[in-house]
Parts: sequence; C-alpha cells; structure tokens
Amino acid sequence: MAIRMVILISFVALCMGTGLTSCERLKPENKAGRQLKIERFESIPALAIPAEFGNLMGVSSDRSDWAQLWFEKPDKTIVVVWVNSTEGAIRDTFVLVPRK
Repeated sequence: MAIRMVILISFVALCMGTGLTSCERLKPENKAGRQLKIERFESIPALAIPAEFGNLMGVSSDRSDWAQLWFEKPDKTIVVVWVNSTEGAIRDTFVLVPRK
C-alpha cells in the first residue's frame, strides 16, 4: 500500500513539474494601428442619426438600456451608433469600422 502511495505521489509531482516547466507566458498582442476610429457627432447632443450612415443592417444589445445600431455606408464602411431606449438619447460618439 505504501509503494502505491509513493508511486502516485511521484506521478502527480512529475505531472505538475512537467506542466509548470513547459508552460510559457503569453505575450500581449501589439495592438498599435489596430484601433477602430471613434468620432463625435457634429451636433452634441446628437438629435438624429445622419442619413449618410447608410442603411440599418442590424441591432444588438449587451445591456437592457443601450442598443447598438449597425449601419452600412455606401462605401461598405460599418458605423456603430449607441442609442439609449430608456432615456431617449443617442451617445455623442460613434465607431467606424473600415472594410477592405
């Protein structure tokens, strides 16, 4: 019984030792130049969404009060606008997502 316990402890120690030595810390990605363009509406507070943003392509929400409206401009650029349905407000910034 003692031999089995020694073998089990040795096996666990060996597994942990090889796991710790073979792991390598992940390096964060260089995100320079990969940021999306955030712009402000010309009139703040924004009272309307400009027609030049194009057609509404979709709506998403990760919170109960804010929704993201996804528009596609004629040049295929995607524009994301946040709208607060409980306060009836449009966020003063929007995001441009370029397409190739």
